[in-house]
Amino acid sequence: MTLCLAWKQGENIYFASDSRLMSSEETILTDYASKIFKVGVEIYKDLPELFSGLPKKPIHQTTYGLCFSGSYLNGSILANTIDSFLSNILVVPYSDISIDNLSNIAFTIYKQVSQQLMQTSNENGLSQVLFGGYCLQTNDFKLYKFFPKDIEYGQVLEFGKEEINLNSQTILLGDAPAKLKAEELLEKVDAEYTHYHLLREIIQDTTFKTVGGNIQVGCFQPSKFRTHGFTEPSSYRDNDGYLQIEETYILSGLKLDFKDINNELFSGKIYPNELFFSPFQKEKMELIQQQGQK
Repeated sequence: MTLCLAWKQGENIYFASDSRLMSSEETILTDYASKIFKVGVEIYKDLPELFSGLPKKPIHQTTYGLCFSGSYLNGSILANTIDSFLSNILVVPYSDISIDNLSNIAFTIYKQVSQQLMQTSNENGLSQVLFGGYCLQTNDFKLYKFFPKDIEYGQVLEFGKEEINLNSQTILLGDAPAKLKAEELLEKVDAEYTHYHLLREIIQDTTFKTVGGNIQVGCFQPSKFRTHGFTEPSSYRDNDGYLQIEETYILSGLKLDFKDINNELFSGKIYPNELFFSPFQKEKMELIQQQGQK
């Protein structure tokens, strides 16, 4: 399982998640699992030039976002399959490319992936999904939830899809105990205690074994979705006993060394054009004020 959050702040909509992956026996498999995905959407015309051997150019192009809780196999296969399908769509006159219709296609893929995985994994092959983006026809943002609706004897009788209005609420996916704790902590959310502080508090609480690892984030900005990096400040004592501050860079749940520009990540003078969210700057400043003290 996991804990995923979706909320609106200003003009932007955010996804955030932990990165822990558990087995069906509730053992920790990894704390570095990606649970937030970017889904490409590319629309091509049904024209003879498409078959001339010339490079195709999409007439519409954007990215949608997807996050999930539950079966990692289900969620990762689902994200890859939806991306493969929606990133190469051929349209004819009067084709419906609204996000309502494209979400119906994504939901159909979700049902088929879930039904096939249940043949070998039963309920352990299921996931709950948030899927959304900006409509190519209206530019309105829409968010949908896919979920198993009725389960009997390990089999799903029905799957559900619902549109979600984020204007005044935070959406939570994950284990019931973690969601209950998150609902309690939502009362604290303000300018200083953000959704990221909430998620970090639950990650650090060993009571919630299925939620752990690092925070990963994604953001819907007008017209597209992007996943982003994340930074967390930490401190340690050097050999002389002085407090030292360092910034940990996290991308898709993984810690990467972006501090040293001489490392192999930047081979050939290649630099990532990545935005890193830094919501814990107040804690960093407090650590800096302590720096130099034994």
